[in-house]
Amino acid sequence: MSQPIRPSVFLNALPALPAHHGANDNMMGAGNDGEAVVLFLNKSGARSEETLRRYEREITRLTAFLYFELGIGYKDVRLKHLQAYVSFIQNLPPRWLMPGILPGQPDRIMFRSPIKPGKSTDQVIDVLSSFFSFLEKNRYTAGNPAASLIRSGEKVARGNTIIRYFYDNEWQFIKECLASLPMGTERERIESARTRLILSLSYGLALRESELTGHTCSDIHPDNDNGFYLSVLGKGRKRRQVPLNKVLQQQIIEYRGMNGFSGLYGDPFPLAPKTRKNGGLITPLSARGLRFWWRSFIENCQSKASPDIRHRLQGLPFHTLRHTALTHLARKMDIEDLAIFAGHDSINTTSQYYHAEASRLKKMAADHHI
Repeated sequence: MSQPIRPSVFLNALPALPAHHGANDNMMGAGNDGEAVVLFLNKSGARSEETLRRYEREITRLTAFLYFELGIGYKDVRLKHLQAYVSFIQNLPPRWLMPGILPGQPDRIMFRSPIKPGKSTDQVIDVLSSFFSFLEKNRYTAGNPAASLIRSGEKVARGNTIIRYFYDNEWQFIKECLASLPMGTERERIESARTRLILSLSYGLALRESELTGHTCSDIHPDNDNGFYLSVLGKGRKRRQVPLNKVLQQQIIEYRGMNGFSGLYGDPFPLAPKTRKNGGLITPLSARGLRFWWRSFIENCQSKASPDIRHRLQGLPFHTLRHTALTHLARKMDIEDLAIFAGHDSINTTSQYYHAEASRLKKMAADHHI
């Protein structure tokens, strides 16, 4: 799980953050903006490392804008300032796309590109609203100026959601790349086995990044039917039990055996392990480390692909594996069962994996013309 943010980690990245005026009468006990944001990140980031990373990124960006562009702190923020920020991130000055904005982190690049209007901007607004709601609730600010920010408002009608998963020919190619990994040396055999383990667990259990990196073999338990399940603490800190089939069980046992461990469960052996030991111990990849590993794997696949597939694999995130798994499971599971497997609260979320509707509509409308 995510580690608490220490005040120095955040404060050292920014110029002196002003103490708020008057008595320290807020419910957090925060004496300045820096302490307030650290308390927010420790609360919100407890969900997962990925949530912490996303919230820290967005709040750091906002704070840098407030201090460097407007010269104000959180208590002085009004709706007009946040509206200016939304326009700012969609039309970034060139210097904000280069390192050197944060004095405490001179190599950090605040933005890789401007934020696109629509869903991407709406996700930023969601974080800002959560942040200022937290400040308001704890009486650090007089209100939540982000509550009145206007989102794009565009929604997708049922059956029209587009998600990116590996199409059948792409998925077949990925499996061929996996089967062709080099195994000439001991190091190559271990890396090949690790790659198969990570891909198999991610696809077989439809796990998110944080779910794979945040769990170990101590989260595997026997069920009451001579099988085993993985107890997953997922998005929104909701726990679900995902069954481990025989093939996945065997792959875990085999990889553990290669590293001197026996059996399937009962110890903190990571589900997404690093190849290099730390102090003699096998430690898990971080979410960022997993993404780096994934990019390396995809780049290796691209080097062997046809121009068409090479282009289509470009930029596909690790989460594509989960989308692919749920799309394939949707071909044989009822929507209620798939929602439970995926950890979805609503079957409306699950319905996006039933692509048959779009195909069926296409066929039925083929001869519908003047």
